[in-house]
Amino acid sequence: MAVINFSPEFDLDYYRKSYPELNNLPDEVVKEHYKRFAVEQGHSTCFYDRREYLQLFLQNIIDKERLKALEIGCGGSPFLRGKRIKYFETVPVDDLKEHYIKVGRSTDHFPKKFDFVSPTGDLGIIDETFDVVLSCHVIEHCPDFIEHLQNVNRLLKKGGLYILIVPDKRYCFDHYNSDSTLTEVIDAFVNERKTARLADVISTIYTRTHNSAVLHWLGEHGKRFGYRTTPLEPDAKAKVMGEYFFDDGQGVNPEQFLKLIEKYAESLEKGEYLSAHNWRFTPDSFRYIVDMLNKLGFINFPLHRLCHTIWRRLEFIAMLEKV
Repeated sequence: MAVINFSPEFDLDYYRKSYPELNNLPDEVVKEHYKRFAVEQGHSTCFYDRREYLQLFLQNIIDKERLKALEIGCGGSPFLRGKRIKYFETVPVDDLKEHYIKVGRSTDHFPKKFDFVSPTGDLGIIDETFDVVLSCHVIEHCPDFIEHLQNVNRLLKKGGLYILIVPDKRYCFDHYNSDSTLTEVIDAFVNERKTARLADVISTIYTRTHNSAVLHWLGEHGKRFGYRTTPLEPDAKAKVMGEYFFDDGQGVNPEQFLKLIEKYAESLEKGEYLSAHNWRFTPDSFRYIVDMLNKLGFINFPLHRLCHTIWRRLEFIAMLEKV
């Protein structure tokens, strides 16, 4: 039994309250409405499918039940706080603060320290167990998806949950990059990949598009290969309440492109980690890959809950349970 009692991914009572026009309809009709429209239109289907509500609930339940939690990759703005929360990062807190100051980012919300630090992201340095492990926009950066899940599983007590906030590639800068596949995930594990593929490093920089979730939901995905593939409507900015739109794909500058390849070769030689999106998921592809990895015996870490991406957002929430 999971340490935290979350309602189902589709909470009928919550759905009715969120969409009052459904209140007088029979349950079966409401369920059919959910199947036909909720995912495609980004309807909220449970109280925890938005990060701010999940954050409040988790913080309260951890404090109330005195649960022990680990946050992976919190950076300068932890999702969870308190005496029962520990943090894992790839650099010491002072080094990351220095980087934030250099690039003009605020350091006001940094924790006092990172409890565990590994330059290579090795969770094996942790010799404690937890009720909850959480990561926010981390798993897509892990070169070996399976190894990461195995390591997190080891850190959890029975019934413990790994809660992930994962970018949905359809609504972020990865829109034009291909979905990750089960075979790629298995290949990375069998070959013990420790760093990003060159293809992923290049695509993270050169084939990216804009990162405005609202515009992606509206069907405006920006340029691809230097050309716009969808019309940017004159009032698109008004539709997104003044949100600024730009096509931030790099375009191919031959000199910069070759320098990137050189940098990649140097990182391999030195054994350094080069940040990139190694994996690109939708909620459906994430569910399929995790389910298949469990069936094939690569992990024993079933999905507990998975919430689809909701309107105006670019991320979904998944939970895996230690059984």
